[in-house]
Amino acid sequence: MLVHRRLLLLPLAGLLASAPPAAAQAPVPVDSLALARQYTGWLYAGQADSLLAHLSDQSKGGEFGRLDFWTRHGDMIAERAGMEFEVLDESWKLRNGRWQYWRTARFSSMDEPLLVRWVLDATGHIDGLGLGPLSQAPPTDN
Repeated sequence: MLVHRRLLLLPLAGLLASAPPAAAQAPVPVDSLALARQYTGWLYAGQADSLLAHLSDQSKGGEFGRLDFWTRHGDMIAERAGMEFEVLDESWKLRNGRWQYWRTARFSSMDEPLLVRWVLDATGHIDGLGLGPLSQAPPTDN
């Protein structure tokens, strides 16, 4: 069963952490690509407790700090997009003065590639998450 891309639009636009665009955040740690991959794996596998343990202090107090937030979004990806079967691109993009890991991948139940975006602080902790079809990727600073 194919899922229409509109169904995958998740209510995360307002949840992405953002800093004032006046000055760019320092680059994320060197091993951050492996770390962002790990976070994505935990999201797909429903390991909400692992994600909670890696939140920035800023993110712990909001909706990100709730176990059901992570469980619900991991389940939503599985139900609406299916299984990831091909990673098309992984890169770091500057958006709103913050570095974000962008993972574009094909999924078994979705016609269009899904874009997973992680905002990490300078220590590698999770500051934000964005999910949606690639065609609706937000603009970047670069």
